[in-house]
Amino acid sequence: MLPVTEFIEVARGQSPGAKLSANTPERFSATGERAPVIIWNVCMHCNMECPHCYASAVPVPSPTDLTREEGLRLLDELSDCGVKTVIFSGGEPLLRPDIFGLLGYASFIGISPHLSTNGVLIDPETAQRLADVGVGYVGVSIDGLEAFNDDYRGLKGGYERALDGLRHAKSAGMKTGLRMTLSQRNFEQLGAMVEVARNVGVDRFYVSHLVYSGRGYKVAHDDLSRDQLRSTLTALFETAERLIESGESMKIVTGSNDSDGVFLLRWIRERHGEAAAARVRELLLQRGGNSAGERILNIDSRGRVHPDQFWRAAVLGDVRKESFAKILEHPLRDQLRRRLEYLTGRCATCSERELCRGSHRERALAVHRDPWASDPACVMEDDEISGAGTEPIAPPT
Repeated sequence: MLPVTEFIEVARGQSPGAKLSANTPERFSATGERAPVIIWNVCMHCNMECPHCYASAVPVPSPTDLTREEGLRLLDELSDCGVKTVIFSGGEPLLRPDIFGLLGYASFIGISPHLSTNGVLIDPETAQRLADVGVGYVGVSIDGLEAFNDDYRGLKGGYERALDGLRHAKSAGMKTGLRMTLSQRNFEQLGAMVEVARNVGVDRFYVSHLVYSGRGYKVAHDDLSRDQLRSTLTALFETAERLIESGESMKIVTGSNDSDGVFLLRWIRERHGEAAAARVRELLLQRGGNSAGERILNIDSRGRVHPDQFWRAAVLGDVRKESFAKILEHPLRDQLRRRLEYLTGRCATCSERELCRGSHRERALAVHRDPWASDPACVMEDDEISGAGTEPIAPPT
């Protein structure tokens, strides 16, 4: 996640920017390693049919989902390993009958539970129950204005119900975010959706790039071209700066494409000068680029652990068969810590590779059949990132 608003505030001298809150959990494991944020897909079923769903969610419950007892045991193991934050996702997590018990238990043992949802099931009573069990943040996915969203996500009335869900969550005292995944079908609605988010009063407007995973693999052709990405991001950065200047509290962030940070740095240099860019570069280095398998891990509904929620082809272990602590020792995690040694193609010679760290390995795998190849969705032009790069070592087999 790239905190665009925070970085622009630092560039403008409006925030000291000494430490990043995003992607920097304070709790460490017994080994001294920073504990990862966990995204847990608590179920596989959903009441929508989004074409870009990375989980390939289905309309009916799956008998392979972790049971309540397995889920509680998992939360205990995560806590023992120092995990501070678990994002409960799906499918649609609110369709799971015991979701409030799982959320409440996480909170009880010191884990901060967040909820990633389509929002349509959040009525006032549900919102209050979520707040009562300790949910601190509710993120709701809406992919465009009403007519498009309801058709695209496969639920008539879903747009208004999702907005109502955000309002109810906000009224119950929780932080809220509206998430929009960009594609050729909806990117022209981005500006309008920013206004929708402002009117609802969410704390965060989250712009996510398309990742070619799950059903998203079949719609990879819907991804934006590099020129479209650059113009869209430029408009988004300008919007974020206008919000700052007007004193509005809503933050803009982007996700699922770490080259956004390099492009933002270029935009800041052109707009605010070298001193501002130097401050932002330091924050980008602190952020550390893509952190799949390191500061973030995913547990799917069956208990399999992945580097992140998109990279389902890589399985680090199965919590039904081995302890989470043992899974943390998987060798792929070490390779991902040293990923700059393994990257190939333009990522290997990129002059800004330390800021991005190759972005998403899932897109590289989907397009090139090689997890260490270049991310095909990089927003930067070759002449902007050319430089004498160190020669990568041979990729692991």
